[in-house]
Amino acid sequence: MAEGNFLYLKLYNQVKEDIESGKYQPGEKLPPEADLRRQFGISAITVKKAFGMLAEEGFVRRVPGKGTFVKEDEQTQPAPARSARLIGMILEHVASPYGLDMLYAIDRLLTERGYRLCVRYSYGDRERETSEIEFLLSLGVAGLIIMPCHGNHYSTTILRLIIDDFPVVLIDKRLEGIPVPSVRTDNAGATACLTEHLYERGCRRIGMFSIDPSGASSLAERVEGCRRKLEEFGLPESPSCFVYSARAMTDNRPETPVISRLRTFLREEGAGLDGLICTEFGILPSLVAAAELEGVKLGPDGLRACCVDEDYLAPGGFTFTHVKQDEHTIAAKTVEMLEERLNNGTPMLEDCLVPGLFMQGRTT
Repeated sequence: MAEGNFLYLKLYNQVKEDIESGKYQPGEKLPPEADLRRQFGISAITVKKAFGMLAEEGFVRRVPGKGTFVKEDEQTQPAPARSARLIGMILEHVASPYGLDMLYAIDRLLTERGYRLCVRYSYGDRERETSEIEFLLSLGVAGLIIMPCHGNHYSTTILRLIIDDFPVVLIDKRLEGIPVPSVRTDNAGATACLTEHLYERGCRRIGMFSIDPSGASSLAERVEGCRRKLEEFGLPESPSCFVYSARAMTDNRPETPVISRLRTFLREEGAGLDGLICTEFGILPSLVAAAELEGVKLGPDGLRACCVDEDYLAPGGFTFTHVKQDEHTIAAKTVEMLEERLNNGTPMLEDCLVPGLFMQGRTT
């Protein structure tokens, strides 16, 4: 996958340079896709991805049945002057279980270094993410910290920042095969830790409850961490319940469709489980509601359950045994990587994995 990503970026860069240098004039037709496939030794899908990115950014227009043309009205607008001390940040979501402490820590660390932070939110909407990136760039920010939206495809707007060598650090997620610094929790390690904890508590049929991990690298890693640890212990892969949640990232209230699916799971596929791992706190309230309706006790005398993250602002503190993401370390590493880029011009192209913090609760 990494090789394919670099190939379409290579073609994108070449065609963009040819347009900007005047090799291809406004209105001129670009070489046929078949010619480009032979010239660059790439597939038709790769050419279409590169051309799609060029069209999205306004360099070309694609005419079905005729070809791809340089846009006649394309005008390169001068980039706004950058403010050396203004940093932009775009978060998919923020809440007390995850994000709030990290946000405060990043703001504090940047302020101590003489920067000002401007924060915007995408709420998981790719179009809004693009709009907020463009807004922050219009302010002339010197660098960006981005928590990318979940999705099966990379954001072309973020790819453009990387291609243009703009200082950017990703948090919470990575773009596989794309050279951009990122800081995130060791998600596989987090669920492996919880699986081992349940095993030490005597659990031998450990199930999993998760939002559908398709298009969400962090959730896919958590699912894989649990499965690998079960295999290590010689335990069979137990039933898993994957659900779609419309609000889990921004609203921790129970959801009726999720509760219904979980009730069926607890009655049928999950019958006989003695341990359960929930990969995302946002869907945990639905589990609590479903268990109550099914008469399933969550705790040492019933189904031992744990999760990733918990709500520290809940009355009485946290309840579930969990792995808490180390938001202060994530914040410190993010600021370090961004400042290195701003001061020295050379990005720290590492994917920094931060171990989670195990927290014993009342449910195991």
